[in-house]
Amino acid sequence: MGKYVVNSSIRNIGYQVGTQTGVHRYLMDEPTTARGTDAGPNPVQYLIGAVNGCLTITAQSVARKYKIKLEKFDIRSVGNVAKHEDGTSEVDEIVVNITFKADINGKAKDDFIAETLAKCTVHKTLETGVKFTFNFEQE
Repeated sequence: MGKYVVNSSIRNIGYQVGTQTGVHRYLMDEPTTARGTDAGPNPVQYLIGAVNGCLTITAQSVARKYKIKLEKFDIRSVGNVAKHEDGTSEVDEIVVNITFKADINGKAKDDFIAETLAKCTVHKTLETGVKFTFNFEQE
């Protein structure tokens, strides 16, 4: 791990923001209902996507470490944005639904889940300020 550099610039089209990190470029925007152009996900969608991506990569890493055959790891997350009286808002809850298929059960399954949650950098960063609810379903 280490330091990550991300550069973002206004595009003056709707609420578009051009972002680059290393050789990767992506676009953020707001939906047309919020006066954007819907040219890309909004920042909250990227945040929730970062949670999903980090959990998935971490699960793959934990599975490799313990030689677990992880055939499937699908996530559907729903984030709630609370709007405050002063006009500010924040993501106050993320419900994470994970469906996975792996050759484990019992204590090994519990340990796999616990280690995945404990080692996910994005989840660990957010968990003090955001309520997380995790639902796991094993196929």
